[in-house]
Order: sequence, then structure tokens, then C-alpha cells
Amino acid sequence: MLNRHFSIYLVAHILPAAVGFFAVTAYTRLLTPAEYGVYVVGTSIAGILGAIFFVWIKLSVSRYQAMSSDVDFRGTAMVAFALTVVAMCAATPLVFLFRSDVSVELVLASMFVAIMSNAVDVGQEFERAKLRPYRFAAISIVRSVSSVGFGLLGIWLGWGGMGLLAAFGLGSLTGIVLNLVGDRTRIARFSRSQFTQLARYGLPLTLAGLSVALYSTSDRLMVAWLLGKDAAGIFGVAADLPRQFMVMIAGSVAAATVPLVFRSLSEKNNETTRERLTESLELLLVVVAPVAVWLALAADQVAGTLVGVDFRAGVSALLPTLVLARFFGIANQFYVQISFQLAERPFMLAAQSFLTLVVSVALMFALVAGYGIYGAALATLATEVIGFVVAVVLMHRAHPVPFDVNRLAGVAASAAAMAGAILVARSQVNGTGFVALIIVSIAGGLAYVAAAWLLNVANVRTLSLRFLRTFNRKALGV
Repeated sequence: MLNRHFSIYLVAHILPAAVGFFAVTAYTRLLTPAEYGVYVVGTSIAGILGAIFFVWIKLSVSRYQAMSSDVDFRGTAMVAFALTVVAMCAATPLVFLFRSDVSVELVLASMFVAIMSNAVDVGQEFERAKLRPYRFAAISIVRSVSSVGFGLLGIWLGWGGMGLLAAFGLGSLTGIVLNLVGDRTRIARFSRSQFTQLARYGLPLTLAGLSVALYSTSDRLMVAWLLGKDAAGIFGVAADLPRQFMVMIAGSVAAATVPLVFRSLSEKNNETTRERLTESLELLLVVVAPVAVWLALAADQVAGTLVGVDFRAGVSALLPTLVLARFFGIANQFYVQISFQLAERPFMLAAQSFLTLVVSVALMFALVAGYGIYGAALATLATEVIGFVVAVVLMHRAHPVPFDVNRLAGVAASAAAMAGAILVARSQVNGTGFVALIIVSIAGGLAYVAAAWLLNVANVRTLSLRFLRTFNRKALGV
């Protein structure tokens, strides 16, 4: 089941990631860095609003719905979401009491994005928890494609960065409609006991979610504040490229494995839970490591081909550092932090997230002042490393998760082979155009696949040979 679900979730994340990559390529050619900076700031505000008001619902649903397929939390979650929207709308005027210079249009657009994106995310948590990967994939792909379509329309109408914000919200609305129309099962009524259960577990995670959101957006907001919207636009593109591929692909692993981990935990099967966690980490690194190596070592070719002229030099310089930072962040978010959820220790997650935020702000001020936009990338890397170490230390007091060094060594060796192939290919090609990118990418990809097959990483050789034997038997009619 794990391999089948993982392959579906991988498609569900790779296709939107490819669409997002195309979108970044198009947007950076159609918008100026300042216009893209408006979009970056708007989505950052939406992320903070989502963390303050909605993350407790998503995390609670992902845990408790996954533990039992017989109980339906949808009615309770819908009431909780509606009440949260009312609370957010009531609190919005307070923003203008403290900051009268804030754009009303930007705040309203960010609120729209926050509501729509979190509504579809909550719906996706139910699909994931109920082990329905095909519906999850369909909604993800439709949401991504429609967002880009609306975005290009907004740019064509001359709406700039505000048009992209509206497009992101409308794309999420499309996903919401598909989620509601496609699921014809009866939704259970609101339950006070369920609401209490969700609130007791989820509300403490609001602090953690807020810390994570502030951390994930503070770098862009501080770059915009300290260096201007042009710098924020460049930094935003450099940060978005790893997110489009690394984070979204890592999400496919989490979508396939985390519900199964919670299910085995509810059955009090510790050995199965441990094996699920080990598989999760191995799969996580198998799919993320090659993307990280490719983006970091082929940064010149990636930036020179996929982003606009005004963005290329800055993105190329920032990308290797931000890729390494994102790698540590993924290991923390999609693996180590599962420990706190397994142990039902939300305050521990909140403490780790808050410490990471404090470190990030302090390092941003120190390094941006001395090194400019590259200092922001260095601050992000240092923060992610420190956050990972702190999470590992706290993990031993929650629910320790395994690290099988023998299984991870094969991933490291395959990544090293890929790195060598990319470096050799780079030395043989000229320029940073499309042809150079294809040559470097193919060389690195073939080296990684070959090494992973020889070392049987994640049982890829075993599974492929089994598939070939089955295919041959069917072809021969045996």
C-alpha cells in the first residue's frame, strides 16, 4: 500500500511543482522584481494569517481523522473553520490601528488567499487521512493549473502582483468546489466532543504554526523592509524554486506515510510504527536529495534558463545556499517534528518553532546589515541548521524517531555520484541556456538512478526486477 500510495502522491506533487516551475518562469518574464515583490509580500501575509487562525484545524484533522476511518470530523471541522473566519474578519481592523500605512487592497487580497488556500488544505487533509490519494491528486492538479491560468489572465489584464494574489485565491476556490462536489458521502453533524478534542490538541499548535509562518515569511518581509521590493522579488524567486520542487515532493512522502504511521500507532503496533517511520525517512531523502543536488550544482543553468533576465544573477548566487537550507528544513518539518505529534506534545513543537523564529530574526538583522541579500540566505541556512539540531534534541523527550544509517548511506552515495556527474557535465558545456540545462540534468539524473539501482536504495532494484518478472509472465501468458 505504501509504495502505491506514494507513487500517486508523488504525481500529485510533481505535476503541480512542474506547473509552479513554469509559472515562476513566466511570471519573472512578465513582471518586474518590484511587482513580483508585491505578490511575495501578499502571500507572506496570507501565510501568517493562516498560521494564526487555521493551522490548528489542519493539524488536528491530520492526526485524529487518520487514526480512525469510522469517525467523520468534517462537520465539526467546517463549523470550526467558519467560526475562525468570523474571528479573523473581526480582528482585521486592528491591523489598521497599529499600521495606518498598510495597503487596504493588499490586506484584503491576503485575507482572501488565506481563507481559500486553508479551506482547500483542510479538505485535502481529509482526503489524505481517509487514504484517498486519487482524489487528493486530482484536486491538487486542478488547483495548481487553475491558479496559473488565473495568474496569467491577471497579468494580461495589467493587475501585476495583486493579480497573482487574486489568482492564487481563485485557484484554491476551484479546489474547494471540486472537493465538495466530488465527495457525495454524508457529512456528519457538528459534535461538541469532537470540537473539544480538536481544540485541546490544535489550539496550542497555533503558537507553533504562527512561529513557523513568521519564520518562513520573515526572511522575505525583512528583505523587503531592509533592502526594498526589488530585492524581495529576487529573494522570493530564489526561495520559491526549492519550495516548488523540494518541499512539494517531500509533501508527497508525508502524504503517503504519515497517515499510515498514525494508524499503526493507534493500533499500538510499535514495531510497525518504527518501520513506517524508517521507510518514510528513506523515501523522503530518496526523492529530495537528487532535486537538492540538481538545484544547487546546476544553479547557473537553472537560473539562466528558467527565470527572467532581471532575476538571473541574484537567483544563481542565492540558490545553492537556500537549497541547503531547505534540505535541513525538510528533514525537520517532514520527519523529526512527527515525533511531537506522535507523542501529542504540541507545546514542545511550539517551543522549538518559537526558538527558530527568534534565531531567524536575530540572524537576519545581523547578516543582512553586513552582507546584503546574500546575508539573508546565510541567515536562513544557519537558522534551519540550528532548528534541526534543536528538534533532534527535543525529539528524544517526545517519541524518538529512528535514523537507520545503513539505509541512508545508499542515498548519500547516490547523491554523491550525481554531484560528480553534474560537475563533469558543467565543465564540458558552454553557456547557461536550455541545451546546457538539459545536458547537465540528464547526466546527473542518469548517474543518480544508476547508483540507486546498484545499491538497491529504497528497494528500487528489488521492486524493478519483480515488476519485470511479473510483466514477462503476463506477456507470455504464463
